[in-house]
Amino acid sequence: MRPFGYAAPATLAEAVEALAAGGPGTKVLAGGTTLYDLMKLGVERPTAVVDIHHLAELAGFDTTGGDELVFGAGARLADLAEDPVLRRDCPALAESLAKAASQQLRNSATAGGSLLQRTRCGYFRGGPP
Repeated sequence: MRPFGYAAPATLAEAVEALAAGGPGTKVLAGGTTLYDLMKLGVERPTAVVDIHHLAELAGFDTTGGDELVFGAGARLADLAEDPVLRRDCPALAESLAKAASQQLRNSATAGGSLLQRTRCGYFRGGPP
């Protein structure tokens, strides 16, 4: 792995500042289930990493709305899969989340990271992230 800068901001505002200061080579870290592996493989080579895993305002989710589900980028897949409202109102989604990975990975993986992850498949890795 190549050397890189690391920041663990205490607030969302500090995270935004760190991302802006880091420039285009900066990556966001929350669960780390994909980024670390891709860094070890040399697929991702960030100049800096901004760790947002502890920012509570990004970890929340709201399943109480009538026509929508709101997931924070840092919401853990395990928490989403186990939410009683999601299991009742969107059972296919809850079941898919519960089967998306092992329990250990679901405890770390985030909704934002899962949606934005860069595939490990060599056939799809050639283009921009």
